[in-house]
Amino acid sequence: MNNRHFVNKAFRIFVINSILSSAGIAMETFVDAIILGNALGETGLSVLAVAMPVYMIYNLFGYAFGVGGSLKVSECIGEEDKDGANAYFTQAVIFSVITGVIIAVFGRLFLPEIIFLTGGSGITAATDYLAPLVLSAPIFILAPVISLLIRSDADPFLSTLGISLSVVVNLALDLVFIFGLNMGLFGAALAMVLGQLAAIMVYLMHFLKKHNHLKLRQATLSPRAAYRLFRGGFGIASTFVYQGITLIIINNILSAAVGLSGLAIYNILFNISMFAYAVFDGISLALTPLVGTFVGEKDTEGVYNTMRLALKTSIVLGAICTLVIFIFADPIAALFGVRENLPLVVLTIRIFALSVMQSCFNCVMASFYQTIKRQYFAGVIYFMRGFVLLLGFSIWFIPIFGVSGTAMALVASESVTTVVLVVTAVIIKKKGDYRNLLLFTEPIIQKDSLYETTLSSDLKQLENCVAEIEEFCERQNIDSSNAYFINLTIEELAANIINFGFNDGKPHYINIKIVLFDEDIYIRMRDDSTTYNPFEESGKLDEELDYLGVSIVRKKAKAFAYNRTLVYNNLLIIL
Repeated sequence: MNNRHFVNKAFRIFVINSILSSAGIAMETFVDAIILGNALGETGLSVLAVAMPVYMIYNLFGYAFGVGGSLKVSECIGEEDKDGANAYFTQAVIFSVITGVIIAVFGRLFLPEIIFLTGGSGITAATDYLAPLVLSAPIFILAPVISLLIRSDADPFLSTLGISLSVVVNLALDLVFIFGLNMGLFGAALAMVLGQLAAIMVYLMHFLKKHNHLKLRQATLSPRAAYRLFRGGFGIASTFVYQGITLIIINNILSAAVGLSGLAIYNILFNISMFAYAVFDGISLALTPLVGTFVGEKDTEGVYNTMRLALKTSIVLGAICTLVIFIFADPIAALFGVRENLPLVVLTIRIFALSVMQSCFNCVMASFYQTIKRQYFAGVIYFMRGFVLLLGFSIWFIPIFGVSGTAMALVASESVTTVVLVVTAVIIKKKGDYRNLLLFTEPIIQKDSLYETTLSSDLKQLENCVAEIEEFCERQNIDSSNAYFINLTIEELAANIINFGFNDGKPHYINIKIVLFDEDIYIRMRDDSTTYNPFEESGKLDEELDYLGVSIVRKKAKAFAYNRTLVYNNLLIIL
C-alpha cells in the first residue's frame, strides 16, 4: 500500500472541499443571474454580462497571488521551511490588498469608460451595479487569496465554510435588498460585497488555531517579488484574463448582431458554464497543495498517484456533468425567467454540454503543469483554449449561427486544445525519455537508497518493520551506531503514535520513509490520526515513560520537526 492510502484520503478531502468551494463561488453569480433575471428580465441579465469582465479582473489577481502563494507555501511546508512559508504568505496578502486599492481608485475614475468597453453602452442601470463592485476591489481580490492559502495550510474545510457562508449571505441579502427594500441592481451588488466580507471573517478563524503555520512576518515587498509570486499562479489565473477579453469582444459582437436578448442568453450560458467548470476547477485547485507538498518532499510516487486520481475523477465527473446539463437543459433554462427565447437557450446549453469533458481534461493538465513549474506549457494550454481558439471560433460562428455560435466556439476550442495537448505530450515524452505523458521531471533518488512502508495500528507490524530496516541498513553499509539509532527512532515514534495518537477506535496508518542524502539520513513519518505531536512532552502519567525514548531521539538527531500538513501529522527527523 505504501503512500497510496494517504494520497487517496488527502485527495478525497481536498477535492471535495475544492469542488464545493468552486461551486460556491460560481453559485454567487448564478444566484444573482436567477434573481435578477426573474426580477428585472433581460436588463438585469445584460448588466451581469457587462459586469463579468470586472469579475474576471478580480479573479485574475486573486487567483494569481492566491495560487502562486499557495504553491510556494506548500513547497516550503513540505521542505520544513516555516520562515519561507510565512514570507510568501505575507507577500500574497499585502500584494493582493495593494492591487485591489489601485483597481478601486482607477475603476471609480473611469467607470463610464469601463461600462462602454464591456458592451454596456446605453444600459443606464449598469452604473448602479458596477459602482459598489469597483469600490470593493480589495475585498474581492483578498477573499480568494486567503481561501487558497489556508487550504494549503491543511484547512480545506474552513475555506469551504467561508465560501458557503458567502453564498448564503449573498442569497439572503439579495432577497431582502431587491424584493424587500426595492434596491434593484445596487442591492444585488451590495449583497455580493457583504457576502465576500462574511467569507473573509470566517477565513480569519484559521489564524487562531494552534497548528497554523501562517503568520504575517517581515518580507520583501519589491515589484520583483510581486512579479515572481504573480507569475507562479498566472498559468491558472491567466484564464481570467482571456475570459475578460473574450467576454468584452463577444459582448460587443452579440450586442451588434443580436441585441439585448443575445447578451441575456450569453449571460445564462456563461453562468451555467461557470457552474460546470466549478467541478474541474475544484480538481485543479486541489492539485496545488497536494502536488506542491509532494514535490517539496521529493515524493515522486505521491505526485503520480495524485495525478492518477485527478484524471480518473475528472473523467467520471466530466461525464456526469455532460449528461446532467444535456438532459436537464429545459428546466435549467427556465430558472432564469426566460420565456420568448426558451428553445434557443435550451439548444445553446445542450451544445455547450458537448465541451465539458474536454474542458475538464485541459484544465486539470494545465494546473498540473503549472504546479510542477512547467508554466510555459500550462500558459500555452490556457492561451489556446481560453483566448486564441475561443476568440477565433466565436468571430467565425456568431455571425453565422447567432448566440448558439458561442457554445459551438467553446466545443471547437476545447476539442482542438485536447488534441494538440495529447499530440505535443507524446512528442516531448519520446524526445525527453519521460516515464509517461505527465512530463514530470523526477528527483534523482537512487531506489536502493530508499526504504518505504506503511503500518497499521498493529504493533506486530512494527516488529516486522524493524527487521526490514535492519536489512536495509546492512545493504547500505550503514554503520552500527547509525543503524541502531534509525531503528530506535522508528520504534519509539511509531509506538507512541499507535499508543496515544490512534486512540479513537478507528483504523489508522503510518507511512515511514527513509532516504539517504549524501551524509544525511532523512526519516519522514506520516500518520492519519487527529492532531498528535509525539515530540511534545505530555503531562499524562501513562505517557511519561514512553516519552523517554522520544527525548533520546530529540537529543541525538541533527534536526527534527512536526507539522500538520495535508490533513496529516508529519514528522521529519534528520540523522
